[in-house]
Amino acid sequence: MTGNPFKFGTNVTNENFLNRDSDKNRLRNNFRNGINTIIISPRRWGKSSLVKETIRLMEEEDICFCYIDMFFIRSEEEFYTIFAREIFRSTAGKLEERISNIKKFLSQIVPKIQLNIDPFHDFSLSFDWVEVKKFRDDILNLPEKIAQNKGIKIVVCIDEFQNIINFKESEAFEKTLRSCWQYHQNTSYCLFGSKRHMMSDIFNRKNRAFYRFGDLILLKKIETDHWIKFITEKFNNTRKYINKEQVNNLIEKSDNHPYYIQQLSSFIWNISGNIVTDEDINKALQELLETNGIFYMKETESLSNTQINFLKAVLEGAKQFTSVETMTKYKLGTPRNVQRNREILSDVDIIDVTQNGIDFIDPLYKEWFKRNMP
Repeated sequence: MTGNPFKFGTNVTNENFLNRDSDKNRLRNNFRNGINTIIISPRRWGKSSLVKETIRLMEEEDICFCYIDMFFIRSEEEFYTIFAREIFRSTAGKLEERISNIKKFLSQIVPKIQLNIDPFHDFSLSFDWVEVKKFRDDILNLPEKIAQNKGIKIVVCIDEFQNIINFKESEAFEKTLRSCWQYHQNTSYCLFGSKRHMMSDIFNRKNRAFYRFGDLILLKKIETDHWIKFITEKFNNTRKYINKEQVNNLIEKSDNHPYYIQQLSSFIWNISGNIVTDEDINKALQELLETNGIFYMKETESLSNTQINFLKAVLEGAKQFTSVETMTKYKLGTPRNVQRNREILSDVDIIDVTQNGIDFIDPLYKEWFKRNMP
């Protein structure tokens, strides 16, 4: 029996990675030419998969890639430790060489080295924080020093980069990073994250250290035609039939959102027999909403009454949110309340405010909200 061909919740590569050819080409050119890159898009649009797929496609090229996930990094001290560890790990294949490089390139700090049994984390570092404060630049310049010494190019890819905003004295830390990284000639940086508003603050505001740090890529939705071909082939290759109208329906319900298209397609595949029915799609959508419902409920419980009312107005297509009629109908409070709630909901990536109006960022949350909020 052929297994379910749809993947979600993990990074996808090879045949499971869909399109984004222009984005991959742009990234490859940037990596080859030492151009810093910033990627911004809503959550679960495939930023990490895009970067990792591009790295995979370039594995035969003479470029060393270092990938760092900042999701669990909560302080500047942790950042320096993990940054140094991953730079040493990615630039040397054997443990002996890694240890030798640590002693060679961090001679002034002399970190403590602990050897581990786990082959994926064969060693760990720890620093004296007092010493690190004196020699921050030595750590931040590590990739450039190693690149110069080995005569190679290094690309440092940092996921969830917006987490630096949560560090103590974060803007001072941003300045420290920029003051070192902007002078690197053999090392470039690819910085991306899932909190779009926070990423935009870091890279688009003129008073921030990372303003105009590199090539800014705003990921767009994958076009419907690409999804139709992808989904149809996945079903056909596993001996299931789904017609074009049904494929269009599931894409529309997911609003071209990569994660939800894969998840909804997966649920449909599990439910259906050899021929997909419209009832299969409706059942799968209900299952999808129930599966994610606990997260939507938690997100909604954190909102005030006027913020929930604001979302109801968005759902029903309101335009003039500060008009007396709209504020009265939806109980939005004062114009100041409206403006403040719009900013808050945008900051936490619940709504998207554009020239075309205001809408939910998460299409499934929008559907859940419509069904569950009176």
